[in-house]
Amino acid sequence: MILGAQWGDEGKGKIVDLLSEHFPVSVRYQGGSNAGHTVIVKDRKFVLHLLPTGILHADVVGVIAQGMVLDLEVLDSEIESLREKGVEVKDRLLISDRTHLVLPYHKLLDRLFEKKGSIGTTLRGIGPAYMFKHGRRGIRVSDLEDGELFKEKLRDNLSFAKEICEKVYRESFELNADSIYEKSMRIYEKIRHAITDVSRYLMDRAEGILFEGAQGTLLDIDMGTYPFVTSSNSSALGLSNGTGLSPKFFKNSYFLGVAKAYTTRVGEGPFPTELEGEEGDNLRELGGEFGSTTGRPRRCGWLDLVALKYSVEVNGFDGLIMTKLDVLDGFEEVKVCVAYDIDGEKTTSFPASLDRLSRAKPVYEVLKGWKDSTKSLKSKERLPKGALDFIRFVEDYTSREVVMLSTGPKRDEYAWLTEIPLKISSSFT
Repeated sequence: MILGAQWGDEGKGKIVDLLSEHFPVSVRYQGGSNAGHTVIVKDRKFVLHLLPTGILHADVVGVIAQGMVLDLEVLDSEIESLREKGVEVKDRLLISDRTHLVLPYHKLLDRLFEKKGSIGTTLRGIGPAYMFKHGRRGIRVSDLEDGELFKEKLRDNLSFAKEICEKVYRESFELNADSIYEKSMRIYEKIRHAITDVSRYLMDRAEGILFEGAQGTLLDIDMGTYPFVTSSNSSALGLSNGTGLSPKFFKNSYFLGVAKAYTTRVGEGPFPTELEGEEGDNLRELGGEFGSTTGRPRRCGWLDLVALKYSVEVNGFDGLIMTKLDVLDGFEEVKVCVAYDIDGEKTTSFPASLDRLSRAKPVYEVLKGWKDSTKSLKSKERLPKGALDFIRFVEDYTSREVVMLSTGPKRDEYAWLTEIPLKISSSFT
């Protein structure tokens, strides 16, 4: 399991791409096209929003599981974009028949909801799609099999969305059922062969599977900084309901958390270690911190170990992978947050209360920086002393090993610090 340990954008895409060559199956199980996983292979840049990153390997089967919300137009565009770059996925993609669809009225409602009270969403219709799902108004991939049923549900939902749009927000509503139906069915015919009972497919394998999380733990709908979160369980909590697999299926699995050597987040919400002004701008420019889905500049700050340890505990990580250590090369000092000061009281607990978190002032430990470059390093032995001390400090605080470093954006820029199991069997029956 590869999961984000912060507010997303930790560099999971590259890690999944790197490890997925050891696994015949790569699975996305939550979120939708609000994700943006970037991989650079031989100077070619791939940005995937819906397809599992592992599908970039020619012998890997990519699975879109039931916990995702699927935008057919984005999927069609993504498949075609890969084909143009020489990556054919037609016979290597499986889509759960239980996956809910993102349709144009979801995107319209997303824009209207965001105008009323900004969360900082990607405006991809993800929240409204999950809202319709849990409100029992959703349309699933399996509904496309019966064209008349799909059309009936589509018209009902358009009528519902029209009332919200015109009566609540006083805006015009111009979406047309026939147009949406025709476009959806046209794409459905292209992917029809890929639709199956994904839960049964995964259950029958029971090993050799890489699960790829999107967003990050602190954006989890239940365990994150609610309401400034995504609309799915982006932590390990989403694995069972996102795949339809029993929790026992995952009992022998290996969980890896991906975290940057500093902290970023996109959108609104509290961010205790955020750096304002020139210091934050400098970190943003050095790290190239601009969203792969929206292009928005990310908010940047020092590494928050209180939040990272919370993620370790929520997910039960077996190890950590640290990305972008090279961004800190050349700093005279590197700060890490080891506690929060909330109204004069020091705590190392990550609060559920948004009000308390917004008042949290970081308590920093200042570590000596390192002048030598860590960019493209491939061995632990070549790490500067200051960088190694920094890693050991993180390990001591979180009680988890940093098993790998990503030392640049390219596929081959990484260094293993310790061995991990790459072939994992399950005793699930």
